[in-house]
Amino acid sequence: MQRKLLALSVRNALAGMLGICFIGGSIAHAQEAPSSTQGPAPATAAPAQDGNAQDAKSQKDGKAVTELNGVAVTGQLQSLFLSQSTKRDAVNTVDSVSAEEAGKFPDQNVADALQRVPGVSVNRSGGESNQITVRGFGPNFVNVLLNGRTMATAATDRAFDFDVLPSEVIQQAVVQKTSTPDLEEGGIGGTVNVITARPFDFNGFHAAGSAAGVNDSIDGGFASKTTPKVSGLIGNTNKDHTFGWLASVVYYKRDHVEQSIDTLGWLTNQNFSRINPAYTSVALPQTLQGQVINETRTRKSFNGAIDWAPVEGVTVKLDGLFSEYKIDSKYNAFGAFTNTGIIQSITPGANGTAQQFVLDQSGGMSNDYAMQSNPRDAFNEQIGGHINWQIDPSLQVDWDSAVSRAWNKESQNGYFVVLGTRNIGVNPVWTNNGGDHLPTYTGLLPTTDTSTLHAHVTNQGTQSPNVSDKIFENQLHLGKSFIDGVLSRLDFGVSNSNRTKTEVTYNTPNSFGCAEYCGYVATVPADAVGAHGYHAGNLVGGAAPGFPRDWVVYDVNKLFAYLATPAAYNQLPNADAFKAQLDANGGGFTAHPDPNTYSMIKERISSAYGMATLEGDGDMPWTLNAGIRYTKTNTTSYAYSVPIVGIAVNPNDPTNAIPTYGALSPISQNGKYHEWLPSANFKLNLRDDLVFRAAAYKTLTRPDLSNLAASVSYNFRPQDQTITRGNAALKPYISKNYDAGVEWYFNETSYAAMNLFYKKVSNFSTLITTNATLLGFPFQLTEPVNLNTATIKGAELTFNYQFTKLPAPFDGLGVATNYTYVTSDASISADKIANAGKFAVPGIGNSSNVSLYYQKGPIEFRAAYNWRAKYLASIAGNQSQPTSVKAYGQVDLSASYKLNDHVSLFMDASNLNNEKIYQYQVFDDRQSYAEANGRTFFLGVRASL
Repeated sequence: MQRKLLALSVRNALAGMLGICFIGGSIAHAQEAPSSTQGPAPATAAPAQDGNAQDAKSQKDGKAVTELNGVAVTGQLQSLFLSQSTKRDAVNTVDSVSAEEAGKFPDQNVADALQRVPGVSVNRSGGESNQITVRGFGPNFVNVLLNGRTMATAATDRAFDFDVLPSEVIQQAVVQKTSTPDLEEGGIGGTVNVITARPFDFNGFHAAGSAAGVNDSIDGGFASKTTPKVSGLIGNTNKDHTFGWLASVVYYKRDHVEQSIDTLGWLTNQNFSRINPAYTSVALPQTLQGQVINETRTRKSFNGAIDWAPVEGVTVKLDGLFSEYKIDSKYNAFGAFTNTGIIQSITPGANGTAQQFVLDQSGGMSNDYAMQSNPRDAFNEQIGGHINWQIDPSLQVDWDSAVSRAWNKESQNGYFVVLGTRNIGVNPVWTNNGGDHLPTYTGLLPTTDTSTLHAHVTNQGTQSPNVSDKIFENQLHLGKSFIDGVLSRLDFGVSNSNRTKTEVTYNTPNSFGCAEYCGYVATVPADAVGAHGYHAGNLVGGAAPGFPRDWVVYDVNKLFAYLATPAAYNQLPNADAFKAQLDANGGGFTAHPDPNTYSMIKERISSAYGMATLEGDGDMPWTLNAGIRYTKTNTTSYAYSVPIVGIAVNPNDPTNAIPTYGALSPISQNGKYHEWLPSANFKLNLRDDLVFRAAAYKTLTRPDLSNLAASVSYNFRPQDQTITRGNAALKPYISKNYDAGVEWYFNETSYAAMNLFYKKVSNFSTLITTNATLLGFPFQLTEPVNLNTATIKGAELTFNYQFTKLPAPFDGLGVATNYTYVTSDASISADKIANAGKFAVPGIGNSSNVSLYYQKGPIEFRAAYNWRAKYLASIAGNQSQPTSVKAYGQVDLSASYKLNDHVSLFMDASNLNNEKIYQYQVFDDRQSYAEANGRTFFLGVRASL
C-alpha cells in the first residue's frame, strides 16, 4: 500500500508540474521567450559560446571558426576560449576541456586532458591515464556519460576506463561539479559528460586526419621500434543545415614495456612466539617479486553521426561509437614467496613490521620463475538516437534512447605458471630497506641455474574474468521558457535504464594441475621447455637494492606440453589420478568457466525530475536553478552456491591448501532503495567580469557492482585463509553538499577562480572482517556493510592568463595553473587502523597542475607538470590491507608547427621526467609496490580541409 501511495504521489506531482509548465507562464510572465535562450541544452549539443566575445562564431572556408575581437583563433587558444565560455555561462559549477579543432583534442588521451581541470586527478596504468578522481573521490564515485548517456564498461566495477575512448572523436569533456535535477545521479565526486563531434557543429564539407609514429621506451631513450597512430574524420553538412553526416576512424598501436617490483601485500598478525614470546603480531610481505611486462596495446574505433532536420522545429540525431582496445600482455618474473614456517629468526620494528628475518636451509622457499599472460580485448559500443521537437518558440520536447554494450572475453587465454628451484643448503636473508626502497633478499641460490628446475604452478585461465555489460536507457525532457518576470524556465523529465553485468573466470577444472604439480615435485629438463637466462636489468631504477638482474625464462607452450607427458606426470605421487583428470579434460590443461566465480547483477533504475530557472536583472544580474530529482533502484544478484566439503593442506606445498567442492545450486539476492535529491545553484554577476556562485544539493553514488555480487570467493593459503563475499542489500552512498566560489574574468581566455566545497557522506560501504571456522580451519571472513559517515571538504584555486600585453613575440605566452586541496575526517593512519577498524575514503589527496603555453603565428607549444599528493588507493588492497600511492609528478610536452592553413607537424611527449609509481601499506616501512613505464613520444603530421 505504501508503495502504491508513493507511486501515486510521484505521478500526481509530475502531472501537476507538467500542467504548470503549460499554463503557469501566464501567472508570472507577460511574454514567452524562445526556449533556446535559457536552460540546459541537450547533452549532444555543441557548447554554448561566451556572450562577451565578439562574433564568437563566423565562417571561413566553409568551416566554423572562433573569433576573439574579430581575430580568428585556433589551436590552444580556441580550446581555452571554449572551455572558459562553458564555465562562465553555466549556472552550476562546471569545468571542461574542448577540442582545439576537428579531430584534435589537446591530449592523446582524454583522461590526460581532464587532469588539467581543477579538482581532477588521474590513475595510471601501462604508461597512460585510464581513470579519474574528482575532488578526492575515486573513479567509482565519478559518473561518466557519453553524450549524456551511461556507457557500459568491461571493467568489474563502476569505474570508467577512459583508455577505451579515442581522443580524436571527442569535441568536449564537461566536468559537472555541482548537481542539477536534470543531471543523471551517480557521481558524488562529479559527473563527466564526454561529447562527441556532431555534423551540425560544422559548415559544409569538412575533413581532418593525422598520422604519427609512436615510440615508447622503458629506459627513457628511444626504442628500436616505432608503431603507428592514424586517424581520420570526414563529414558534410548541407548549406541550409537540414542534413549532415560525420564519420571518423582511429587506429593506434603502442608497444610498451613495464617494470615492477611487488610484495603482493603484507601479511599481518603473524605469530612468531616460537621464536620470541613477545612476537605475536608481526607483519611481513607475502613475497618479493620483480617482473617485466611486455605489452602491445591496439585501439581501433569508429564513430558515426547523422543530424537531420526534416521539418522546421524538429531535429533528429543518430550516433554510434564502436571501440576495441586490445592489450596483449605477457610477463616474466622472479620471485621468492614467503613461507612463515621456515623462518628461524626475525626482528620486528616498533610497529610490528619485520625489519629482517632469516630462513632455514630446508629449501622451503624457492627461486620462483613465473610467467603470466593476462590479455584484454575490450569492446565498447553505444548506439543512440535523439529527437528534439521545438513545438513553438518557447516549448520543446526531447526524447533520447540508447543501448550500450561492453565485453572482454579473454579469461580462457590467460595463464600463470611457475618453475622453481628450492633454496636447499643456504640461509636466505630478507631485509627491510625502510620507507625509500622495497625489501631485499640475499643468500639465494643462483637465479640463472637451469639444471634444477621443478614444476610448480600450472594454471590456465584464472587471471581475470570474462565481463559483459549491457545498458538500455531512455530519457524524456520537456522544457518551457519565458521572457518577462523572474521565472525564466521550467524543465521536467523522466528516465529509466536497465543494466545487466555478468562475470565468470575460466580455470583448469578443479585446478587439477596445481593440485598435483604445486610443490616442486616433478623435475623439468631445461631443453624440454627451452629454459634459458634472461637479462632484466636494474628493475625500476633500483627500487629494491640488490634485486636479481638475471633469471630463468622458458617457453610456456612447451611447458604445458611437457607436463602432459608420462615423463612428467609419472613423477607425481598420484600419477594415475592425475592422468584420469588430464584425459577427462581433453589431454591438456584447457581452462573452462568456473561456476564458483559466476556473478550476474541486474540493475533497474527509474528517475524523474522537475526544476525551475529564475533570473533577475539590474546592476547585479542573477540566476537561480532549483528543483528535485527522484530515483528508484532495484537490484538482483545471481550466483551459484558452491559448498566446501573438504580442505587438505598440500603435502608438497605447505603454503597452499586444496579444497573439495560439493554440488552447485543457484542463488539470488535482492536489494532496493529510493531517494529524493533536491538541489539549488545560484549565480550572481557582481560585476561584468566578476561572478559569485553558491550551491546546495544532495547526491548519491550506487554501491560498487562487485560488492553487490552474491558469489563467494576463497583463499586457501594456510597462513592467510580468507572468505570474501558480497552484499546485494547495500544502500547507496548519500552526500549532502555545499559549494561556494568566485570567478574573476580578465578576458576571453584568462580568469582566476576560487571554489570551496563541503560534502557530508553517509552509508559508506565498509569492509568488516571477522573470525570464522570452516571445516576446522580458521578463516577471516570479509564482507561489505553500510556503516560509516565521512566529511570531505576542500578548495580549488585556478589562475589562467594569456600575456597579451607583453611585447612581441612574447605576447603569445600564457600560463594555466590550478591547485586542489582536499581533506577528510576519515583518513588512513596507524591509530585509526588500530582503534577504529578499516575505514577511509579512497582517493583523498591534494593535486596541482601547471601549464606554460605559447601560441604565435605557426608555432604552438605547451609544457605541463601534473602533480598528485599521496592518496589511499584501496581500503582493502592485497592481503586486505589499506594501500596508498606515494606522491607522483609527471612532465608532459606538446608542440606543433603549422606549415600552412591546412597542414601542421606535431610532437607530443609524456613522462619526460621518467617518474615512477610507488605504493605502501599503512606504514612507510611497509613498501609494497614500485612501477616504471618510461617515456612515450608521438611525432606526426595533421591535415584538415
